[in-house]
Formats: sequence, C-alpha cells, structure tokens
Amino acid sequence: MRQRARFFSFILLVASGAASQCAQAANLTVNCDKKETIHKAVKLLATANPQGPNTITVSGSCRENIAIRSMDRLTLITTNGASITDRSNGSLAVVDIEDSHSVTLQGFTINGSTVLCRTASVCYLTGNTIQGGGGVEVGGGSRAFLESNVLQNGGRGATVENGSQMSSSNDVFQGNGPGVVLEGAYFVASNSSFLNNAAGIFAATSNLLLHGGTISGSIGNGMTMLAGSTVVFRDGATVIGNGGDGVHLEDASFAGFQSATVTGNLSGLDVNCAPQFTITHFVGRTGGITNCVEPASKSQLKTLE
Repeated sequence: MRQRARFFSFILLVASGAASQCAQAANLTVNCDKKETIHKAVKLLATANPQGPNTITVSGSCRENIAIRSMDRLTLITTNGASITDRSNGSLAVVDIEDSHSVTLQGFTINGSTVLCRTASVCYLTGNTIQGGGGVEVGGGSRAFLESNVLQNGGRGATVENGSQMSSSNDVFQGNGPGVVLEGAYFVASNSSFLNNAAGIFAATSNLLLHGGTISGSIGNGMTMLAGSTVVFRDGATVIGNGGDGVHLEDASFAGFQSATVTGNLSGLDVNCAPQFTITHFVGRTGGITNCVEPASKSQLKTLE
C-alpha cells in the first residue's frame, strides 16, 4: 500500500512539474476508493504549478477536508458522481477556497460541512449537491457563480457577506433553515428556486436582482428585507404559498416589481411594508394583498422608465 501511495505521488509530481515547465494544463486523476486523496493532489499542484491551469478528475467516495489557497485556474470535476464527505465532524469546511481565482467544483455530492469561498476568491460551483452542513459561504469580497446545484442543509443554504457577490442560475435551495442569508452583499438569481425552507431569503444592507424563479413553501416569510436592502423582481418571478409574508420590508428597504406574482401567502399580506420608511414600486402589479402605499400614478404605469 505504501509503495502504491509513493508511486501515485511521484506520478502527480512529474505530471504537474511538466505542466508548469511547459505552461500546459496538468490533467490528473484521483480515485478515492483506492485510498488516493484530492488533498494530496491539490498540495502537489500548489507546489509545482499554482497558477494552473490544472484539472483533477475524481472518482469514488472521498472522506476528507480540502484546502485550496493561492491557486488559480483549478478544476475539480467528477464524471461519475463522486462524493466528498467531511471527516472533521464539522470543525473544518469540506472545501475551503482562499485567495484563489477561477476555481471550479463540478458534479460532486458534498456531505456534512461547508464549502467556503473567501479572501477575494472567484469560485464556480456547477451541478453539485451540497447537503447536511452549512451550505456555501462567500465572504471577504469574493465572487461565487452557482449553476444547477441543489443546496439542502439543516442550516443555511448559502451565506453571502462582507462585500461579496453571488450569482445563482437554475439552482434549487430546499429544506434549509434560511435558503440564502445576505449581509452587506450583492445577489443575482436567474430561474433559481427557494423551496420549503424555514425562510426563503433574508437580506440586510444588501442588493438583490431576481430574474424569474420561485420562492414558495417557507415556514416564515418568503423574503425578508432589512436595513436599507433593495430588491428588484423581473421576468415573472413568483413568491407564493409561504407561511408568513411573501415579501417583508423594514427600515428603509425597497422592493421594485417590474414583473412578479406575489400572492397566496398566509400571513394576510403578500407584500408587507413594516415600519419604517419602506418603499415599493409597481406593487400593484403583483396581484397580491399589500399595505404598501405609493402614488397611484406610479403603480399604474405600464413600463418602467
């Protein structure tokens, strides 16, 4: 077994060293069912070719915690549904990306802890199932691009904070505490769904743009906007069938409904302008019940000037 591990390390080192010298991509494979590890492959590439491009193709059931620091153009991909499971009992992230750019995580089932994208990193998560932990956390001015993932965690589905940005396209946030929590962040979603969470989206001092998609089945509010947050709904976004308000605004927050249906929420108000100084635009287009007040001439406009 030790001889095979040494041989595996040697092959990785030679391949990555050659890639660095020739400015070519290193394409490595890891089979966790043969006791190989992603951690070891990443560590070798970080030494030999940290600027990439590098690809690690993974198979099997991996039980490890992976740190990616100061690496660029790194892709971790599986073509056969490999899994990565936390082995730290929640004390470490499953994947921790720091000070790295164009890092891609594609096709995995990730169990038991958090995926971190922090310290001005740029991260791409595509086609993953992230479950049973703290979801995805984006912080420290980082940017995360999510496409076609399923996030289902007992805690938060995703957290975006401290000047960071998240773009979500065709993702499903389901069965979480809050689906997404935003604190001093920017969030754009296109056709993503927030289903059967304790709360759909919670935002404080943040900016949101929702293109289509659905927020439904929350135990509490579908969306809560606090501390001067701003949201604009476009392209037929739907907020329906939540246990509290559809959209709840407080403290100088703003909601603009260019194209949205907000109706059938169970608190009695689909759009709730709570104290104080909240603002809505085109709330009359939502089709729902509201206590929000805006000039009639604005709510009756046919187009957004």
